[in-house]
Amino acid sequence: MYRSMFSVEIPDNITEFQESAFGYCYCLSNVAFPPKAVFGDRFFVHKGPDKPTDLHRLFGSDLEITREQMRRFDRLPIHKLFYYQSFHQGVLQKLIAAINSGSRTLCVKLEPTGNQQDCLGMTPLHILACSSVHDLELYRVIVKKYPANLIIGDRWGALPLLYAFWGSAPAEIIQFMIESYQALYPGYEFNWANMVETMGRTDTPKERIENLLHVKQMHFPEQPIDWEYLLDKFTQPSMFHMPGVVFKEQMHFFLMCGLSDCVESLAFKVWRYHITQMIHAADFKQGDNNSDTLHSIQEKLAYFEDELPNLKEVTIIIELALWKVRMTMNENIHQEFMCSRHKKVRVDQSEFRWHCRLTCGANVVIGHDLPFLINHYVKKYEVIVMIESNFLEIKIVTTLNFKPSQTPSPEG
Repeated sequence: MYRSMFSVEIPDNITEFQESAFGYCYCLSNVAFPPKAVFGDRFFVHKGPDKPTDLHRLFGSDLEITREQMRRFDRLPIHKLFYYQSFHQGVLQKLIAAINSGSRTLCVKLEPTGNQQDCLGMTPLHILACSSVHDLELYRVIVKKYPANLIIGDRWGALPLLYAFWGSAPAEIIQFMIESYQALYPGYEFNWANMVETMGRTDTPKERIENLLHVKQMHFPEQPIDWEYLLDKFTQPSMFHMPGVVFKEQMHFFLMCGLSDCVESLAFKVWRYHITQMIHAADFKQGDNNSDTLHSIQEKLAYFEDELPNLKEVTIIIELALWKVRMTMNENIHQEFMCSRHKKVRVDQSEFRWHCRLTCGANVVIGHDLPFLINHYVKKYEVIVMIESNFLEIKIVTTLNFKPSQTPSPEG
């Protein structure tokens, strides 16, 4: 649980933290310590300098982390109010009072710190989105008074919207924030890849990531998401460890998301099924470099995409061969037909050829052979056509050996 914890609300009356109190909290972002708190040794345990926590990346050492977080809300009354709001009542009234604290006349002067960032780069809206308690009225007031909070990133580049998804904020909160972005900043483009990467590097429940992707598709379908970057990133060894089974399931989920458009665009169901099975059978291992596994799936996907034009050429060759055979078998009928309609030879010949094409059985033969061709593509462009006729009691075997540029015509 600690490995995926990004926010913790500590009451201001806590005075002591024991050893390893925040051990392995790699992605902890939103935290503040009471000014008089005492800390045990190594209360921020992690894997060492090569695998620092997010807070160590910013501040370097346990000592600097504690110093900064103990004075995090100095001269930032709205930030402080939101961080501790889950422990107090009447927060909305206190917020309105804090916002209008500079007013002495009918012309209200806003509290200037409402748009400022704390030592973590967070605005009041960041802290509110990280909270375990969500009050829609608080969101409405802060966005109305300080709309820029919506598009300010913290020191990790995260917007308040990310924390709302990450913490599984209620649907009405997510909806309000989305509507606020669309109304106040309609041209703003989110870094969706950054949001997915931030949530995906830990064992965040995939339902929360699915919710993020669903909202993106519903409200911002034209905005891109760099799945190539994400899949490459997730296959690299990570400092954020999770159970092997969870990691494997998570990787399968990300591959299905990242490759879904390519898989769905494949022409044949058997190809789509094959790629899907490859994804679910992939043996991704936590802590290893899984690039080869990803590349094998991508190569097979590319192979199917490249083979489609060739497969189409094979089916065309089969159809033309069957058409030609049909015309050969009916040559005598054709001759009689031409003699009886000598005044309209051109029209009749065209009509006869079309009749032969309709009755040559290509749709039946290709329909039966196509699954075989899909699974065992004939790379030498050699097609053997066998036609059985119970009426004539004969077998006709036609062997064609053409290259794609030498596709035969029925007359050839």
